[in-house]
Amino acid sequence: MVLPPVEEKIRDLCGTGTTSMTEVIERLVVICQKPINLVEHDGEWGSLTALKVEFEDHINVLFPPQNSLQYKLHCIYHELGHIYLEKLDLALPEIPQSLLNQTADAISVSCRHIEDDPVERWVENFAFMMSKKTRARSRSALDPFLC
Repeated sequence: MVLPPVEEKIRDLCGTGTTSMTEVIERLVVICQKPINLVEHDGEWGSLTALKVEFEDHINVLFPPQNSLQYKLHCIYHELGHIYLEKLDLALPEIPQSLLNQTADAISVSCRHIEDDPVERWVENFAFMMSKKTRARSRSALDPFLC
């Protein structure tokens, strides 16, 4: 599988300047033609760090409460990278029942699970680059979207 360079796709999505997570989500909503909701889910997560759940009429990005805002943002950007690459067939790890309840009626599910997989490497690079792109805009070095 040949994937486009991450830098090129981020430039296509965000331009050359800095941006915010709010702006990234707004652009992805236009591309997907569906609302994207960030949902902090307090429950059993096992080894998962985030989860993308696509429904007919919206997409949810689920993430657990975490002490590190930077890590939370990274996990969200990882899932947004999956959304940006559209629907992908990835091998998913076992998902705890409490999270499966959140996926009822979903048409697509993906989650942040790093393996030696070109798509996972791509979205992980996307997450790192987007974190840098948004941090450069904020004086507090954190994206103001979740503050």
